[in-house]
Order: sequence, then C-alpha cells, then structure tokens
Amino acid sequence: MNDSKDPNGSKDLADSADSPPRPTGNVGGSAGGGAGGGALRGVGIGCGVLVAVPVLLVLGFLVTYSVQRGTPEDYERVAPQAMMTRIGDVSQESYEVLGFEAAVGSDASSDFCYPDGLESMADEPVDGAYSLSHRWSVDGVSESGAASALKRLHRHLKDESWDIDSYENDADAVYGLELRASRGGPSDDGGDIRAVFEWRDYDGRFEGGVHAPCAYDPDAGPGSEPATDAGSRVEPLELRP
Repeated sequence: MNDSKDPNGSKDLADSADSPPRPTGNVGGSAGGGAGGGALRGVGIGCGVLVAVPVLLVLGFLVTYSVQRGTPEDYERVAPQAMMTRIGDVSQESYEVLGFEAAVGSDASSDFCYPDGLESMADEPVDGAYSLSHRWSVDGVSESGAASALKRLHRHLKDESWDIDSYENDADAVYGLELRASRGGPSDDGGDIRAVFEWRDYDGRFEGGVHAPCAYDPDAGPGSEPATDAGSRVEPLELRP
C-alpha cells in the first residue's frame, strides 16, 4: 500500500493551527458605542449641575430673605422726647464749644427707618420705628469766625472719641466749611449718631444738626405704622452760649 502523506494537506493543517480566530462581532462599533455613551452621560451630569446650582442659589436667597423678614430689627426702644433730650444735649455741648454768643432756637424732624440686608429690597419702612433729627442755624457768621469755631469743635469731638468722617476747614473749599462726625449707637441695626456742621459762603449761615439712630417708639403697638410724626411730638430746646 502507498502510505505516503500528502505534503499539501499537512501544510493546510499547520496554517489552520497557526491562524488567530476571526472576530465574530463588530469590535470597533462596540468600543465606539461605549465611549459615546460615557460622553452622553457626562453631558447629562454637567447639564444637571448647571440647572441645580441656580435653583439652590434661589432657594438659599428665599430662605435668607424669609428669615430676615421674620426677625425684628434690633433698634433701641426710646420715647421720642427722651431721644430729643439725648441729641439735644449733643447739640448744646457742640454749641458751647463753637463759641457763638447768641441763643438760638431749633427744630426737630423725623423720618422713616429702613432695614438692612436683603429686606432693604422691599423698600418698606420698619413699623413703629423713627429716626429723629435736631437742627439749628446762626446767621451772619464770617468765614474766619466759622473756621475758628469748627477748629475748636473738631478738636473737642476727637477728644471725646467721635469718628471724624470729613473736615473741610480750608478757605479754598469749593462748597464752604464743613465738619461731619459720628459715634456708634446703642444697637447694631439702629446706626450711628451723626453730627453735621456747615458754613456756606453764599449766605454766611452756620448750620448744625444731630441725627439720632433708628429707635422704636414704646407707645407704638405691634404692627403699627412707622412713627414718622415723632418730630412733631417733641419739644426741641433753645441753645445757649
């Protein structure tokens, strides 16, 4: 018998054994699909974050606004006449230091008080609160006399630990001579006690004023209107040298 092997058949078997298996699926398509899905998920998360951040900011704003609206302002509770006496004493002391020789009358006025913070956007005055001012003036004051008077008062207020906000005592000042000072009030929300003294060259009038911090009128009940008539219910004093 002829037992010789077919050389070609042996070669075919060897080639089949050495050949790698053929892929059965769309390998390239599967990889591309996985990357595309990850990208889409990333875009979705990013969009969610972009939407969530403004919503959280708005919610935080509304919560803060509601809390502030529900919290009463920290004003001192003082009757208008007692407040008038308090700022009138500042006016009298300042008048003595200024050194004017004649006694002068004065007047009082009041204004609204508005809350600070986010509440201020509502532009609504605080119920039962008022801000009192005391003003006076002296006519016929020369520029040199006003300059000397303001210099004395400036030194006195600094010695009394007032904060000097502005001081214009130069003869070349455009708007005249001026001294503005302030001192911390009894409460954080009420503001400062402010004192303003001015001399204008066009009429030779020297004007002074002391402005009180915001306060609650004890006679104003809960939910009452702003006490804007406080200025008409007080009796300002006459200033004497």
